[in-house]
Amino acid sequence: MIDIIMGYECNVQCDYCTITRDMRSHNLDASAIAAALEKGALEGLKEAAFGGGEPTIRKELPRLVKLARTLGYTTVKISSNGLMYAYPEYVDRLLAAGANLFHLALMGWNRAMYARIMGREEYFDLVRKGVSNLVSRKALVVGDLIMKNDTYRELPETVEHWAELGVERFVFWLMSLTDRVRDSRESLVPVSIMRPYLFEAFEVGRRRGIPVLSRHIPRCMLPGYWDHLWDVQGERILVVTPESTFWLSESRITANTHVEKCRECVVKGECMGIRRDYLDHVGDHEVSPIS
Repeated sequence: MIDIIMGYECNVQCDYCTITRDMRSHNLDASAIAAALEKGALEGLKEAAFGGGEPTIRKELPRLVKLARTLGYTTVKISSNGLMYAYPEYVDRLLAAGANLFHLALMGWNRAMYARIMGREEYFDLVRKGVSNLVSRKALVVGDLIMKNDTYRELPETVEHWAELGVERFVFWLMSLTDRVRDSRESLVPVSIMRPYLFEAFEVGRRRGIPVLSRHIPRCMLPGYWDHLWDVQGERILVVTPESTFWLSESRITANTHVEKCRECVVKGECMGIRRDYLDHVGDHEVSPIS
């Protein structure tokens, strides 16, 4: 996959967002994005992703989606806060251009959570409308949920709510302590504390027959639920940002770090590891080698 961070400009400021005020002025122009798509195609990559910031506020997004499909990308993913999908004509433009995978950052399952995290409670209604517009057009919708101090207890209810509206799979992400929120240490909760709520949410997915996956958490921290782990180790993802281009496996924001205890684990050659900022904040006491 080529994952293009089109820029850091956004139409909201979520409380967990790592993007600083200065970073918001850093954006790729359309020609640079087109060149990146061409490079990815030459690398043999078959999936393209557009993210940010907020990609749907870029007027050229439908044109770039169409270019990606023309270059041979079979999957074109858009990662968004979902607000623009409340406009059905905009959804139709993206679908007509060839977008076929829609990842939505879901803040919770009620208006109060959206007000607290995203800034305005009416955003909850707009995203619900956006999901309805996507689902009614048979688009594949994936919910991305950030696990942090004021959301992890609500994971089961959040999955129930959005699954009922037609979201077909969910991915849980650990809060990241970088850039704008690097000092928000209270937001990053140890997995051992979140685990009961994670497991309950996994069971919601099992009951409904839909994938509910956790990213960035190694299998030793998810006993009994390895089938809900999204292991990024084997992924070939080229990330393009306004500042640099790099393979995700080498990034400081992905799970790619092992500790001394990992040497004793029978799956050490298969495990992706842990995120570095998580180890810096929580430590390695939760790591339990599998025998």
